[in-house]
Amino acid sequence: MAKHRTETDETRNIGGSPRDLLGNGEKSARKYSGIRGWQAEHSISRLFRTSIRLQTALDRCFSEFGMTAQEAGVLLYCADAGETSAGQLATAIARDKAKITRFVDRLKANGFLSRESNPRDHRLSIIKTTNRGRRVAPHLKARFEEVRAQFFEGVLNIDIDRLETVLQQLHANAERLCEEKHRKVERE
Repeated sequence: MAKHRTETDETRNIGGSPRDLLGNGEKSARKYSGIRGWQAEHSISRLFRTSIRLQTALDRCFSEFGMTAQEAGVLLYCADAGETSAGQLATAIARDKAKITRFVDRLKANGFLSRESNPRDHRLSIIKTTNRGRRVAPHLKARFEEVRAQFFEGVLNIDIDRLETVLQQLHANAERLCEEKHRKVERE
């Protein structure tokens, strides 16, 4: 009787070819240096897929308010700050200024934010939440809390703490990789 090979059997074999990480059942042409190499790549793939699914779910939750989840985050930051600038928003939300400008433009067009010239420096704008934005902000905050509770349903607090520790390290590693790539490009 022939033995059926499982992904676990294949990945135990150094240089084995686990199934494609996107789940289409095709064999990967990659060669791995063992189970840890495959698990790391599998984890990165799962992290990306989870991030995409969460972003999609969040955007659907906020569509009834006429905005994306990222725009809702911008509006909540503005509501808490009272007034802010595009630069402060970009730093706080970890997005580039061009992306922030698009978010603010859309929220302004829908009546959630206002933008006025800074009297001390006319090159800068002051971004403020409108009355409409202040009225919807508590609903957005409640929606974020609902989604957060659903996302972590069935996950123990200790596991959430571990996840946070791992994500912090992965983020630091990714930052370092970006800096190394940037330095390498500058040298060329």
